[in-house]
Amino acid sequence: YQRRVRGVKILFFSIMHVWNTQTQAYHGGQDWRFISNFACDFSVTTNGLGTPQKALEKAKQSLSEIEHYPSADFEPAKTSLAKWLSPDKDIKDRLALGNGASELIDIITRMAPPGPFKPGPSIVHGAPVQYKEYQRASEAQDRVVLNPGDSTKEAIRAIINPNNPTGDYLSLTEIKDFIQNHCAEGSFVMVDESMLPWAGAKWIEESLISSMDWIDQIYVNKNISVWIIHSWTKIWACPGIRLGSAIAPTTKHLKELQRKQVPWSLNTAAIAFLEEVLKDDDYMQQTWEKNLSWRNYGVKKLQEQHPKWKFNGAPFISWVWIDMCDKEVANNAVILAKQAGVPVRPGSQGYNCPTCVRIGVREPKFQDILIKAWESLILSLI
Repeated sequence: YQRRVRGVKILFFSIMHVWNTQTQAYHGGQDWRFISNFACDFSVTTNGLGTPQKALEKAKQSLSEIEHYPSADFEPAKTSLAKWLSPDKDIKDRLALGNGASELIDIITRMAPPGPFKPGPSIVHGAPVQYKEYQRASEAQDRVVLNPGDSTKEAIRAIINPNNPTGDYLSLTEIKDFIQNHCAEGSFVMVDESMLPWAGAKWIEESLISSMDWIDQIYVNKNISVWIIHSWTKIWACPGIRLGSAIAPTTKHLKELQRKQVPWSLNTAAIAFLEEVLKDDDYMQQTWEKNLSWRNYGVKKLQEQHPKWKFNGAPFISWVWIDMCDKEVANNAVILAKQAGVPVRPGSQGYNCPTCVRIGVREPKFQDILIKAWESLILSLI
């Protein structure tokens, strides 16, 4: 519905008109188009630096070829991504690209053995809290959704690491131990590492990509199929073109995925963008430097302003999960943020965490707008 607040026309909860909550998973990133004084989108976890300009220009230039079909094998971008991810071990014959990670999540879920779905280990107030697209894909297959602590053996499991939205993070050793000891034999395990590239220049060393031999062994020994999922639209701030990848447990798994995938999943602009962005080392270096300092800036300012709030998440991630400890305060925070032109992600929608709000890490000048907007929340706690 529309209201005027302090002279500004706002479409409150407009996102609910965009998503069919009976059939789709709620997601941030929609409110900005309905806010007349929009300044910056805090409702998503994309890179605060914005889209890499060199890759954006390549994508624009590629549209001159719009009369032609895109590359059906995603080349040359697929080979470049395989080398970028694993320069020492060839993973190209196990690498799939898709129209966002969502397409690949849906296909892999359809490939999994029949049986229930179980979310990963992140628990808030006794319930699983993680990115919902995996559960949505399973529910679309009419799979039973189990609680993480349920002793029933699952057919498919999703582990988000770092976990979105809570920010919980498992080291490489911890996640391998978890899969080894808690995932059912014969099951599919999708490990989503979309937010791991923010960990720094050596992030691959903390990725399961560095443990392909272990993935081979656990498949042979326990018949557990471990998939590594990446949504590249986050680190390179390009959700508008949809770009994701999956590394399959075996080449046989990849062939089955390709059999189920529609042709031309990546359009011309996405292929051109990916090929160019992989060369942009400066952008990644700036990401590791600025995201850390920008996150620290926002957390420190908000902690000073709201000392009772709880700020969660690994220090390197691109967002902050804030427990405001009061659902009315959290709801007001969402409204005030929209009013100021800086929409945030309510924890009440999809995650069933009504006292929580997620904010993306953004440049300090935009954080200052949000911090200023939330000053009045102090009065509501007195």
